[in-house]
Amino acid sequence: MVTVTNAADPASAPVIRAVEVVKRFGGAIAVDRVSVDVQRGEIHAVVGENGAGKSTLMRMLAGVLTPDGGEVLVEGAPLSGGPRAALEAGVALVHQELSLVPEMTVAENIVLGTTPSNAGFIDRREMARIAGSALAEIGVEVDLDERVARLSVSLRQFVEIARAVARKPKVLILDEPTATLTPAETDYLLDMLQRLAAAGMAIIYISHRIPEVFRIGTNVTILRDGRLVTSGRLDQTTPGAVIDAMVGRELAKDLAIRREAHPGNVVLDARGIRAKKVHDVDLTVREGEIVGLGGLVGAGRTELVRAIVGADTRTGGTVTMTAGDRTRRIGSYRSAVNAGIGYVPEERRTDGAALTMTVIDNVALPNRWELSRWGVLQKKRIVEYVRQLAGDVGLRPPRITREVGEFSGGNQQKVVIAKWLGRNPKLIILDEPTRGVDVGAKAEIHRLVRALADDGAAVLVVSSDLPELLELSDLIHVIRDGRIVGTLSPEEATEKSVMSLASGERMVGA
Repeated sequence: MVTVTNAADPASAPVIRAVEVVKRFGGAIAVDRVSVDVQRGEIHAVVGENGAGKSTLMRMLAGVLTPDGGEVLVEGAPLSGGPRAALEAGVALVHQELSLVPEMTVAENIVLGTTPSNAGFIDRREMARIAGSALAEIGVEVDLDERVARLSVSLRQFVEIARAVARKPKVLILDEPTATLTPAETDYLLDMLQRLAAAGMAIIYISHRIPEVFRIGTNVTILRDGRLVTSGRLDQTTPGAVIDAMVGRELAKDLAIRREAHPGNVVLDARGIRAKKVHDVDLTVREGEIVGLGGLVGAGRTELVRAIVGADTRTGGTVTMTAGDRTRRIGSYRSAVNAGIGYVPEERRTDGAALTMTVIDNVALPNRWELSRWGVLQKKRIVEYVRQLAGDVGLRPPRITREVGEFSGGNQQKVVIAKWLGRNPKLIILDEPTRGVDVGAKAEIHRLVRALADDGAAVLVVSSDLPELLELSDLIHVIRDGRIVGTLSPEEATEKSVMSLASGERMVGA
């Protein structure tokens, strides 16, 4: 276990404190009575699995969210008044999702919200001075007059950091800042953060990447399921102990009895796949097999499956689908659907379902040719068809004339799955199939996934929920930085072994 210590000098007050903070969203508690102290010159890492409450905690520290309980103190004073008040108090947050304005210049973005003026006009000379100074402080050179839209993703990340640094913060909070960076860019960023901390800035660093945490961090706070597990000095613990604390849920001991798989012939054969954030990946899935893709946010899992199904452009590699005696080459999303692939995307509300359309319309959409006669849709046949599928997936309430947006998240996901079940897919790809759904819906979706495999379909599952990945998968490929870095059999796969590979901390006997 991580040793809990008082990492701070007792004579020095923390620059920022969270005291028993609570945050609820509806009936769910995202952060439950968490406390953390951070001092000047400290790089304090906050780690945990996806959904542990890290980003929610950071938003409370930065004034973006107001705690439902407890309080945030900056230099002993309660923080209130939203993000502007937090900035004035000296707290700057660099979000995981960048918030730059693409059509504005680098300089305009850096001073956005604090644009200098003179006699009612923008003082462009002062703007250039401020922006240039911020970029110089982090050691990055970029044309101040260049539109952000023309910059690489990594340069946008550094401009975002420069914008935060330009506010001269006492506390700089970074949420997964290296997710889009190359190894060389990551090295540069980590060195830069150490320089800022050495100059007295307090830095809070959220990351899944354990080697990064141990490289630059002085202290660590570990969250799990919205609660504080422990907090202490990094020089008094080990990567293995941190991973144990991150994933050590009692739930992991009570996983369902594993399905006995009997994989058949290869259905999906992807070779040398290259695409945005994907680098030369080989992947096969067989009849009756559930293959899991594990990894951290930004590892390239979604980009890989989207490249496989033709939803995004591939820059290299081939994909073939074999059903019976027929093998087809997949070059587009249409060819993937025609070959028998069903794809349940990560963002169901934007990519998976038409929320303002009824269940009938959503389920019938990819099946309209099969449900028509001489080009005319058969309404009675469609209703019977959708009603049957709604029953198969356990839609509640089973009102198929209702708009999908009126259902809960779990039932929306069931509708997305239902529209593919009607096509009897030879391969179904599910990206984060139970994200944001309740426990009951999650169990039902797991049942559907297992039933598909038991009926002979090939199944590929992307999930950030480690217990889910372990429970469902017959084989797990772990992806990091767009590459498969390890493959685990059911006997080898544990939360610890998956997290160790995903975070870059390879551990013997994990």
